[in-house]
Amino acid sequence: MPTRRLLAQTALVGGLALVAMAIAGAVFRQPLLAVSATFVRTLGGPGVLVGWWFCDSMPVPVVPDAFSAVALAGGMSFWTICAWAGVGTLLGGTTGFVIGRTLSHTPAYKRVMDGRGAEARRLVERYGITAIAVAALTPLPYSLASWAAGALGMGFGPFFAVSLLRAARVVSHLWLIRLGLINVLG
Repeated sequence: MPTRRLLAQTALVGGLALVAMAIAGAVFRQPLLAVSATFVRTLGGPGVLVGWWFCDSMPVPVVPDAFSAVALAGGMSFWTICAWAGVGTLLGGTTGFVIGRTLSHTPAYKRVMDGRGAEARRLVERYGITAIAVAALTPLPYSLASWAAGALGMGFGPFFAVSLLRAARVVSHLWLIRLGLINVLG
């Protein structure tokens, strides 16, 4: 597995998220704070959970950290966000695993996995549970790795145990985002 490349991508994505939040915070400070406060007041923790669940169960071009960033800017506490996001990501991975296990024979599943999911599938086929650990911590699409794990017959227990590493990603990325928000909004 190209470890250096994945570590570089992880650092790059974290850095870009930090810069993006800083720029967005500087340019759109008041509207972002208003939307964030409304998000927290209206949806709160369950909104963070659903956002992470959806992004981590479906191959969508949305970064789940956006939900954490909005909650943080809206005044939700760091550890409350981590708790809701942690549950959401574990539910998302579990849903993705079940999708792979139950729908792998369908044309829609095959279309996704032959396209955007091909690399994730190859990595899970070759490296097994290690690929899930890497997807849990890096920019590799966790949802597609979860689908592949289910489809390839990986045991749910080992899959879920390694998916707990996702909590480290939730905390570390939110910490980077918080640094950006504190520098711009604080």
